[in-house]
Amino acid sequence: MIESSQAVDLLRSDPQWRHAVANLRDLKRDHGAHAETRAQNYAAEYDNARGAMIVDVVASRQRRYSTRVRKIVADWKARNAEHTIAWLATQPLQRELYGLSDGEVTTIHEVANQLCAFVSREGITAREEEDRLCRIWADRYGAIEHAPRLDPVVGSVKGIGLALFAYARMRSGADAIKPDIRVVRAMRSLGFLVPKDEHAVLLITRAAAEEIGMSRLVLDQLLWWRDNDDVPGISGQIST
Repeated sequence: MIESSQAVDLLRSDPQWRHAVANLRDLKRDHGAHAETRAQNYAAEYDNARGAMIVDVVASRQRRYSTRVRKIVADWKARNAEHTIAWLATQPLQRELYGLSDGEVTTIHEVANQLCAFVSREGITAREEEDRLCRIWADRYGAIEHAPRLDPVVGSVKGIGLALFAYARMRSGADAIKPDIRVVRAMRSLGFLVPKDEHAVLLITRAAAEEIGMSRLVLDQLLWWRDNDDVPGISGQIST
């Protein structure tokens, strides 16, 4: 795999790259501080509610976040006394209540079970430690972001592809970006040449973030101002 610094060197040889980076710097100048604040609070949205986070992650695939995903998560939270991973693992969702597919319900339950097993292996017993657990997982398996199936905890679960793996890590507090169509549209609007390939999106966004000196999570929030029909980071996967 090409390191990000090598990728930057290769991409800099294209005059269009320099123009796109200049546009991105302008966007950072105008909205960078707000993006930093949003990024700092991104994982905290699901503090003490990591079960709800799993529902969010799986439901986010090819659904509008503001109108569909948030409602699914809110409905699940309203119907359940606890919102932890431990609770979710013992209380499988009824798909008809939330408009989910059988496959999505199975994925949600399996991710919860796998994270519970990870809890045991890590020796974590307190339920309030689930936030820390998710961060440990997200940081540990970041090195294989291009091959999530190598992650025995979340990435190997059927239904968790490259994009949802990235999103789960983002929501857990790691530095990542979800290679979805919203990010592609925003990057293209700035002048970046972004092919229809999730691996290319990860490489290009990493290089672009390095160019302007920010994390990929902050970049994700910054790109919202270029494609703001939805909440940052949670549009559909690359399909057009």
